[in-house]
Amino acid sequence: MGLKDLLSGGRRRAAAAAEAELRAAVTFDPGLAPLLQILGTEGLSDSVTFTEALSLPPVFAAINFLAQALSTLPVKVYARRPEGQADTAVEHPVAALLGEAANDTLTGHEFRRMLFSEVFGPGRGYAYLERDRKGDVINLFPLEYERTAVRRDGAGRIFYDYSRSDGSAVTYPARDVIDLAFMRRADYVSSRNPVLTCAGAIRQGLNASRYALTVFGRNGIPPYVLEGAMPSGDAARRASDDIAKVARRSAEEGKPILPLPAGFKLSRLGDDPDKMQLTPVQVFTVQQVARIYGLPPVFLQELSTGTYSNTEQQDLTLVKHTLAGRVAQVEAELSLKLFGRGAKLYVKHDLDALARGLFKDRTEALARAVNSGQLTPNEARERHGLGPLAGGSELFMQSGTLPIGLLVDKITAEIARGAAAPAPSDPASPGDPT
Repeated sequence: MGLKDLLSGGRRRAAAAAEAELRAAVTFDPGLAPLLQILGTEGLSDSVTFTEALSLPPVFAAINFLAQALSTLPVKVYARRPEGQADTAVEHPVAALLGEAANDTLTGHEFRRMLFSEVFGPGRGYAYLERDRKGDVINLFPLEYERTAVRRDGAGRIFYDYSRSDGSAVTYPARDVIDLAFMRRADYVSSRNPVLTCAGAIRQGLNASRYALTVFGRNGIPPYVLEGAMPSGDAARRASDDIAKVARRSAEEGKPILPLPAGFKLSRLGDDPDKMQLTPVQVFTVQQVARIYGLPPVFLQELSTGTYSNTEQQDLTLVKHTLAGRVAQVEAELSLKLFGRGAKLYVKHDLDALARGLFKDRTEALARAVNSGQLTPNEARERHGLGPLAGGSELFMQSGTLPIGLLVDKITAEIARGAAAPAPSDPASPGDPT
């Protein structure tokens, strides 16, 4: 056998293997062995790939929801002021990079959405900071998760090795890379993938979806069984074919009644989702994915127990316990990498954009804040998305509101004045001349 024959044989075997793999991907055998494997009686593995996990709607919805929610938050750059003075928002090119355009071809919103999709998907998102000669950041470029490797050198410094699409490799120091992880390990180099870490729960949902295909899929278990006296297997097959043809023709002609031969009965076979408990399993899968990502189930469209009141409370829970922690992590990473250690500038997200609620309630809350001197009218207008007006930068207070100390002094002074005043003279008696 020559080298040519050997290579051609290898190509034929590879082609046959690829063809077999393709057939396995699109063909489903409804026999007993695959069914037992789906039901878990054949020692089905609890492992799952990331691509498989994304095919489960709750996982896809959780990643998409969190990435969209965080990427739509307004981002501003603030400057720290001396103690006793409020930090103020400043105009800075970094705010434009994060909010308008990360680089010449990528918007700031899409850049952040891609970054958060990697954080909640594979578990880690990277971005390269391009600086000018002065060290200021001028562009932001996302780095693909699969092409990025993190390592620590002998001195303990972190470096990022990135494989470009042309095959070349480049190494970036940690100060030039935004690194957001879903959950870091103790070595700080590696991290945990939320999908693969909780593969068992996700596999359970995938198995339930796959089992549903055995009933509702094209190659699934037939939904009906024909019962009656049949002398042979050929007769049973012919009777089944005849019933199928009659059923198809009746459906096409819109006839509501299906005639059956005398002595035969058509029964359902395992196609009731309630009896098969498919619906509870799917609901439980949504709840499991919600636990993984710290989301209230209502945000994964699981509304079986949703009401107006508890849905509103879940909205507050989302902001307080899930998004607030993630936002704090992002703000710390961006502030350190964009401005450096000990800088007076920092990045801040506006979480009020997610907790606005009803217009009436928000307006009343801002009016109370203005009347109590907590906000100026212009600050309240800014929260409504309106511009400032002349005279609106002053603090106002209701005139009837006084500090307790001044109120005590005022009452004490009034009592003292009343005691020092002369007593009024008695009115003249009726008999006295006037």
